[in-house]
Amino acid sequence: MKWRGGSAGRLCAVLAVAGMGMGVVAPQPALAQEGDSRVATTIGMDFSHAYLFRGIKQQTGGLIAQPYADASFSLLRRDEGLTGVTFSIGTWNSLHSGETGAGGPATNVAPWYESDFFTGFTLGVENWSAGVTYTSYLSPNDSFSTVHELALTLAMDDSDLLRFPLSPHIGLAIEVDGQADGGASEGVYAELGIEPAIATLAGRIALTVPATLGFSVSNYYEDGAGTDDAFGYFDLGVVGSMPIPVPEAYGAWELTGGVHALLLGDYLKMLNDGEEVQIIGSIGFSIGY
Repeated sequence: MKWRGGSAGRLCAVLAVAGMGMGVVAPQPALAQEGDSRVATTIGMDFSHAYLFRGIKQQTGGLIAQPYADASFSLLRRDEGLTGVTFSIGTWNSLHSGETGAGGPATNVAPWYESDFFTGFTLGVENWSAGVTYTSYLSPNDSFSTVHELALTLAMDDSDLLRFPLSPHIGLAIEVDGQADGGASEGVYAELGIEPAIATLAGRIALTVPATLGFSVSNYYEDGAGTDDAFGYFDLGVVGSMPIPVPEAYGAWELTGGVHALLLGDYLKMLNDGEEVQIIGSIGFSIGY
């Protein structure tokens, strides 16, 4: 999954690539454990009716399909100190039927609104993981200008510390060239998030309640009048996932679905046609090898 996004996050390409990830950048694979293959790949697709990238409206209405693929390579793994080094590379895309896609200006790739490339490294130390990821956000149908970004992430696996683990993470995304908000200056975005697991239904469906706070450190939510809103959005969701029973030779299949409620700051509210709250649902699947 992406820490950046499926429908609500560019909905978010480090802690999650499918489902409804909402965050900073690209997928961060889990560090391989002893006995696992040193190469892991994932493909998948999410479907939604709306797409907000870190609260910035991209498309509402119509059908939105977001296919992705990534591969990770375990370069180092051991039991103490630096426990793992993983290299990842992948792509994430957004195809639209609405005015930003097939319903917009006619081109030979009209539905192909966005295509992202990301690559990076994840380091594991005990129950912590730190990542650095480069992402290039491209628009094949020329709906927006290319944005290049460098993101830093830090996540904690607290499953051995708490009865109800929170899985906290923090992230910082630095625009190197281009602006997601269309402003005058490259910006710096930050987010804080948790994703507590709350239940397992029928022994198969895992439910989590991800919560994310996104804000501008510098020039990320510019309103064009010299004002940079510090508060971007608060996202609260409920996400369910369940394995799909297929023969092991065909990989690990998973079905995901969720609903997210976004509370938007003043600038993002303006971009969202004056709506302060946006409800977004999604459903998707992934296949891992």
